[in-house]
Amino acid sequence: MLIYQNHLYFAQPDFNDPSFSVVKYKYALRHLEAHIDRSDPRIINLVVKVKKEYFDIFLYFEDVSLTMNVKKILEENRRSAKNTEYLLLDSYFDDLISKWKF
Repeated sequence: MLIYQNHLYFAQPDFNDPSFSVVKYKYALRHLEAHIDRSDPRIINLVVKVKKEYFDIFLYFEDVSLTMNVKKILEENRRSAKNTEYLLLDSYFDDLISKWKF
């Protein structure tokens, strides 16, 4: 699992060349919600929206503290991704307005 450029990637090591990984899935952080399973706190349930469909992904960890840390990291990166996208959109409109000289 890797977080890069406001996306969550799930990769698998290449068996022929261990220095490479093959990306299997890519999800935008803005379409992701993380919840800890109440019955087993070692499980994180990710709800991901892909093209108007919702998928459940379950991540199993051996330690409860690791589960809490991963959930916290996912939530922080999700908030950061939303703020970054908002700032990029805001700067885009500011640039348009300055070019049109309103």
